[in-house]
Amino acid sequence: MRKLIRLLAAIVLCLSISCSSMLDVEPENSVTFTNFYKNEQDIAALTRGMHAILAWSFRTFNTLEYAGVKTDASPSGHFPSPDVFMRFHLWNSVGTSWKSFYDAIYQCNLLFDNVQQPVCAQDRMDFYYGQANFIKGVCYLQLARYWGDAVISGHTEDTQARPKKPMMEVLDTALACAERAFMLLKKHEELVDYAGARITSKQYGSKGSAATLIAHIYAWKAAMGKGLSDEEVRACWEKVDTYASKVIDTDECGFYELENSAELLVANTLNTRNGKESIFEIELNAQDKTLDGTVFTSARWFVGFPVVPGALPGDINSNQWKLKIQTVLDMYPGADERKNAFFYKPELYSNDPDSARACGGYAFEYKYRKGLYSTSTTSEQTLEFVNFDVNRMVWRLADLILLRAEARMHLGNTNGAVQDLWRVQRRSKAVEYADGDLQMAIFREREKELIFEDHRYFDIMRNKGYYKTELPKNKVFVPFPFPHEEEEEVYSLLTDQEVADGALFLPIGDGAFFLNPMMIQNTYWFNRK
Repeated sequence: MRKLIRLLAAIVLCLSISCSSMLDVEPENSVTFTNFYKNEQDIAALTRGMHAILAWSFRTFNTLEYAGVKTDASPSGHFPSPDVFMRFHLWNSVGTSWKSFYDAIYQCNLLFDNVQQPVCAQDRMDFYYGQANFIKGVCYLQLARYWGDAVISGHTEDTQARPKKPMMEVLDTALACAERAFMLLKKHEELVDYAGARITSKQYGSKGSAATLIAHIYAWKAAMGKGLSDEEVRACWEKVDTYASKVIDTDECGFYELENSAELLVANTLNTRNGKESIFEIELNAQDKTLDGTVFTSARWFVGFPVVPGALPGDINSNQWKLKIQTVLDMYPGADERKNAFFYKPELYSNDPDSARACGGYAFEYKYRKGLYSTSTTSEQTLEFVNFDVNRMVWRLADLILLRAEARMHLGNTNGAVQDLWRVQRRSKAVEYADGDLQMAIFREREKELIFEDHRYFDIMRNKGYYKTELPKNKVFVPFPFPHEEEEEVYSLLTDQEVADGALFLPIGDGAFFLNPMMIQNTYWFNRK
């Protein structure tokens, strides 16, 4: 009992301790953990703590993801709006903290720093080291995607202030972790916990999710990296092709399969947990009360009839975020099944005059349908919609197939790229690519296939120059020092130098400067304080 109490106390301390390297707050001294992890149960508890913080890092919608939402209407004067590149003080106040990613990295480093000798069978040690490496790789990739340049943490007992490192070094750190995870981890269907029970959660790293992580790191490096020669860029795209193919075409990384139709994708992968098309998803517990109001998918803003109990078609007019039915029909022409799988009967509400008037010409989100409901409500409804009762989908097979198509397009393998594009299109009976701009065709297919899964902003960044046409431009309502509307710098007006200075990345949040005199704001945002 005494040991159990000691272990629980350590877990609580793990979850509450801040990250090292003086990133956001002064770190605790980790000396109390030295020699603490003496058996597999101790390491298993630490690993659960790593995953708890990783889940927390992904459960809140990031500011850049807001900016990439495909929408025809968004909140006027309400942050965050995808219409414009917002002012520094607004961006700096919402969704710009990197603390949770460094907290997760710190937990991983606790294992590396304090468990250097096996305390259980080697295959079990490989599992735990593999999980820690996978989580670190994911976190460093996210840091590179959101902020570009970022700090690379030291040991848990190293409290020195650290400057940011160039994005390429951050990506190389992510890559080193991901490659170790790939070597250490087994296929998803072979993962078991310390008691021998099979692990079903696809948040846990596996050989397949590690390979997918490697592919995404190399894709970001090839598209966004500075100073690479043409040969080095090509080598990165070749790595994307290689590691994506390990998951798509072989059984080396486990079993992943496209659902047979768009409707089955929605039913069996997106509205259940750990479906066969899912590669990596973040566990969200339906019993977690903090999910009330949490936005982990942009579908949360578009939801209404028929997912919300008691909602009427006309209620969609009061939504601040809306997509026009015509936009949906234009995105999914012909027999494309996704228009009726991802949206609720758009043709009916377009063709029938009474129905069209009722909904104002706006489409009903239906890609996420499984709701989390509360029975404790003061309204006349018997149930109140709280959130979607699903996990946050990070990567699934269709995403990886289209990423490989992108890589093959850059490698000049047009036939291979088109075959991958057709594979996703044919699953949904979509109009197939015939000719034209292949790069734009792949981008558009990702936009259609992954709508509400919130990859769009990063797809725009990876396809250089697309920010000028794919992100809207408008005026912005400025609430202070007095409410007014004014012209604000918009994406299409950004210069090449401003993009190079970090305009498409987030500014570093205020917390990162606390007790760290070596921290420097990104150049673009430094000039806009």
